[in-house]
Amino acid sequence: MKSLLCLFALAVPSFGAISFSLPGASESASWTLTSAVHPGFNTFGTAANPWASAVTPDAGTASAVLNKTGGSGYIGGSFLYTAGAVGSFSISDSSSIPSLATIVLQGKISDPLASMVLNYNGGSQALPATFSAVVAGSGYPDRAWQWDLSGISGITSYEILYSGHHAANSLSVTTGDSFLQVIPEPSTGMLGLAALGLTFIRRRRA
Repeated sequence: MKSLLCLFALAVPSFGAISFSLPGASESASWTLTSAVHPGFNTFGTAANPWASAVTPDAGTASAVLNKTGGSGYIGGSFLYTAGAVGSFSISDSSSIPSLATIVLQGKISDPLASMVLNYNGGSQALPATFSAVVAGSGYPDRAWQWDLSGISGITSYEILYSGHHAANSLSVTTGDSFLQVIPEPSTGMLGLAALGLTFIRRRRA
């Protein structure tokens, strides 16, 4: 039983969906996506219509905002939901941390998103995340993306664009002026799952 528990631990990626720290200066913003926290976005009538304004963070020091850029989506009850259709969203900050070197986006999101790209300084670079991972958790899976921007100088603003049919309980974005990889390689989790499967096979044969 001990070996089974050890291998199960290997199956879980080492990234903690909420707890991590970046070296140097950093700031973050987070959204609890419930109608109680953000009541102005909780009617079904907003599902296929533009939001009247962006959703400001309910915690954190960053000036990032969440907005719907197209399609369906509203904040009702205990989640943001795209109402059975596809919604497109952005998380943007027009005055990001100086010397921006990394961005980490996290969320408890029900389904894989169709796209996730980053633009900066008003451009259309469409940079995919450098690292991404899914961390099993209660309720919706904890999903995370990280961009390594340490090779790009002079970033003063950014915009993360994503779309898909999904529901989300929460979102958070953290920016830092020094890069440190906090999202594990996907193979870490997959190797652990493979080892766990072998253990089950051995126990069954025994």
